[in-house]
Amino acid sequence: MNYQCCYCKEEFPVTEAVDGYKEGYKIGFLCPKCGKNIQDTLMNEEWIFSSHSSKLFFAIFMGYFFLAWVFLEFSEPNTWVHYGVALGGVVPFLVYGHIKYPKDMYSPTIGTKPVK
Repeated sequence: MNYQCCYCKEEFPVTEAVDGYKEGYKIGFLCPKCGKNIQDTLMNEEWIFSSHSSKLFFAIFMGYFFLAWVFLEFSEPNTWVHYGVALGGVVPFLVYGHIKYPKDMYSPTIGTKPVK
């Protein structure tokens, strides 16, 4: 799991966060890159991706997932062929994402906010 500093926008592993209490800060922790006092926010306003192509991949994957759901919802009757077509499209997306964007799929990034 990683943090993204709200000041310098650099990502760093959770284990590299500097304990702010030793430096005189009662709340939060220090960014190891810029040294500012920050705290994590689990309610991000935006999703953090490692690149623009990673964001595009996720959007296309969600679009396919939505279209597959609509296809299965409105096709009558649903047979194993329908489910096979929907699943047959999801599996290549997951394999490609695992190979190309493992950081975004398995190591989520948590946003931070300034300590007030």
